[in-house]
Amino acid sequence: MKSRIVWFIILALAALALSSCGSDSSSPPATASFSTPTGTGYLKKSDTLWILNLEGSYADMGRQYGALLKDELGTLFTRMDAAIGYNAPATTLTLSLIKKEMDSREMQILTGLAMESGLDFDKLEFLNASLFFMYDVGCSAFAATGNQTVSGFTIAGRNFDNPRPKYSQILSGNSILVIYNPKNQFTGNGAHRDNSVAVMTQIGWLYGLTNLNSKGIYLEYNNATNSIPIDKTKIGQIMDGLHQNLYASFDSDSLEDLDLKLSGPALVATMTQVADKNRVWHYERSPYEPAKKILAGDAKGAYFYDNPPDMDIFTNHFFNDSWLHQRFIYTSPANDSGSRTFARLVNLQNLARQSAGKITPEKMKEIMTTRLLADGSGGPFIAWELNNPDVTHFTSVTDIANMVMHIYPYVDEMLYPDPSALQWTAIDLVGEFR
Repeated sequence: MKSRIVWFIILALAALALSSCGSDSSSPPATASFSTPTGTGYLKKSDTLWILNLEGSYADMGRQYGALLKDELGTLFTRMDAAIGYNAPATTLTLSLIKKEMDSREMQILTGLAMESGLDFDKLEFLNASLFFMYDVGCSAFAATGNQTVSGFTIAGRNFDNPRPKYSQILSGNSILVIYNPKNQFTGNGAHRDNSVAVMTQIGWLYGLTNLNSKGIYLEYNNATNSIPIDKTKIGQIMDGLHQNLYASFDSDSLEDLDLKLSGPALVATMTQVADKNRVWHYERSPYEPAKKILAGDAKGAYFYDNPPDMDIFTNHFFNDSWLHQRFIYTSPANDSGSRTFARLVNLQNLARQSAGKITPEKMKEIMTTRLLADGSGGPFIAWELNNPDVTHFTSVTDIANMVMHIYPYVDEMLYPDPSALQWTAIDLVGEFR
């Protein structure tokens, strides 16, 4: 009788383990490491998600990055060169202008990368800046806090979408969470605070598309060139929002710190969401004017659909209609962008209202991975088979209070043998920050 009970327990535990497939898997163990004088970097892999933990001076973190992903960086450069043209005159000019605005820390990381990756500094800068040559991407952002979440603390979700056809295949399988742990830095009377920062991005891109630092400060980036086009004459004069987000993540201990750093113009029209465990808002940013700050639940102007209280939801167009140089190309779901900017916004807000007061990380995952349908209904996730100009590359859901980032990296379903086998990976950043 006793042996039957034991076997029953074993079988029950096995069934429970099988039933958990497709849910969060914990961060995998390190598969490779590389040591430098000021720290050691570790590389992990979960399905198609890369996880890279770096530690030390900025140059040493660059060395660790270059050594651990040398093959991937070389392959990506070759493919990006074929798609964009590294030696094209326009590329050379753009990169020379961007270099003038680099923070010294970025220069140090790229210098370290060049020491170990087999690519020189200029080729790494090209790879790092490649997103700027494939603009008109469409992303979706949704954060809920306070009475809208079960915990009372902020839960933030985002989809990173990128253009078809060539770029989506190049980036497929290259989503990466990079954890920077800068050590022993000279702060220059407070100029650098050098927090540890986790950035969810693509291999070769130093900046983050979703960032969370060791002080619990969250940033998310959406392109907004649907509202204001890029002004290339301002390259080299105003820093782009992606790099501003990275430096702000290193240097900000509070949302008040962020507000000082992000209230000015940005090179590219940008939507930047910021949050801590208790608050959330986003900025609309332009090359021409100071940023406009929109609190959760608040959106005013001709081109908006009401966000519920304590919820901040946006896609790729400005809510405000008072911007200089704003172009009024897309004005409603009936007159929508190729990436279905308005349809994704309306769908997100409908799903949010249906879940009012019930948001958890699991519910946010469900909302952000609800697929956009051909008729414009559904959710914000742009499926690979829908054949839109954009496709979703990864979804991140960040539980700020618990410092956990949940990530689901999508892949080109023509290239990956079994997309249904992919799982969410939960990364406990308390354990990753060093």
